[in-house]
Amino acid sequence: MIIYTKVKEKGISLRLVHFFMIILTAFVAFFMLYETSRFSTVFDDVTGATDAYIELQKDANELMEASDYLTQEVQNFTVTGERIHLIHYFEESAQAKRRENSLDKMREITGESKAFEYMNDAMTDSVALMQSEYYAMKLVTEAQQIDHVPDEVKNVELKSEHAAMSADGKMKTAQQMVHDSTYHRLKDRIRANMQKCLKELEKQTHEVQNEADSKLEERLNYIRIIIFVQLVAIILILVMTTLLIIMPIMKGVRFIKKDEMMPVRGSYEFRYLAKTYNKMYDAFKKSIANLNYDASHDKLTGLYNRSGYDFLIDSIDLKTTAVLIIDADKFKEVNDNYGHAVGDKILQKLAMTLKKTFRSEDYICRIGGDEFVVFMKYVNDGLKDLIILKSKQINETLADTSDGLPPVSTSIGVAFGQNAQSTKDLIQHADDALYRVKERGRCGCSFYGDDAS
Repeated sequence: MIIYTKVKEKGISLRLVHFFMIILTAFVAFFMLYETSRFSTVFDDVTGATDAYIELQKDANELMEASDYLTQEVQNFTVTGERIHLIHYFEESAQAKRRENSLDKMREITGESKAFEYMNDAMTDSVALMQSEYYAMKLVTEAQQIDHVPDEVKNVELKSEHAAMSADGKMKTAQQMVHDSTYHRLKDRIRANMQKCLKELEKQTHEVQNEADSKLEERLNYIRIIIFVQLVAIILILVMTTLLIIMPIMKGVRFIKKDEMMPVRGSYEFRYLAKTYNKMYDAFKKSIANLNYDASHDKLTGLYNRSGYDFLIDSIDLKTTAVLIIDADKFKEVNDNYGHAVGDKILQKLAMTLKKTFRSEDYICRIGGDEFVVFMKYVNDGLKDLIILKSKQINETLADTSDGLPPVSTSIGVAFGQNAQSTKDLIQHADDALYRVKERGRCGCSFYGDDAS
């Protein structure tokens, strides 16, 4: 409650708001980076699991292909008796060792998993099958009298009944051993174990992928929350900027244009600015009010005199002020023809006309005999048509002789502060514009930098 009261009285500090927003933005950015990093890690896990499955599937197929290759070569050897098949067989089993390498890779990646157990069972059956294959190859080498055979075949001892067979008998027996139902049952068992291995690998990969999908979804939810927080923060910044800065400034400008004090609203800093302006405004108004009326005003017309003019010219806002220098045309002839009493009445008439023509917040001065200056506040060069209209109204009023006074006209030179570098330049610009009116025959209005009137 105490904090609320203080905030209500002094307003929210923009510095604190910006500090808080910076901290919030930094936290959100850090959290976003952290979550995207986590998201990337989980995605890498999914990719790694998929790559591992592909690699393991390749290894499992390698084992099966190697086993089938051995079967193919031993069967070809028992049918053809060609030594090349024997060589190919032992190049695969003793040198390439694709089965053993595939099994080692499986153990390295999956450990003693179920998939590895199935693959190991397949390998055990494949090794067991080799004993029959060695025996069959021994029969063929005996039948074909092939020398220089590998020790695995050389060391096989044939049964007496097989050793006593003829060459043809040995070849037929060898062929039967690698083609009979017993041999194919063992091959089918190897394939079945490899199928189980592949299914287990697929199952394990799906489990990893499902777990990773859950983590990805969790990370995505966090990122969605962060994005929502960012959106709320942006909206909050826009709302606070609008409420604390933009709207108070816009309202303050309207009050300044009305020549009134600014309302003390908005942020703490803007309230301080408004209070400072109001103090300056109050001091200015008081200084204007405290000026000795006789010292700052012309006795004949009631307008500001030269002293008041000097004070005002030092306090105007150059960028939002227009200056009009006004001369009564051929005023000396009026004094000479009608006398100074009539001349004074014409000056009073001109002063009254200026008061009625211009706004209460504009400053009107008489700085010489028939020379007047008007400071129009909060205007720019987009109001030329309005000033021309006021010029015509002034001359129409002064041309009216129904009050018994002779007709007169005015020449007006106008300059806008937005086009001047200093107040001295501004007065000089207006004076130059006035000179052009007089060159054209008087009775009119001219703008500095513009020949239109």
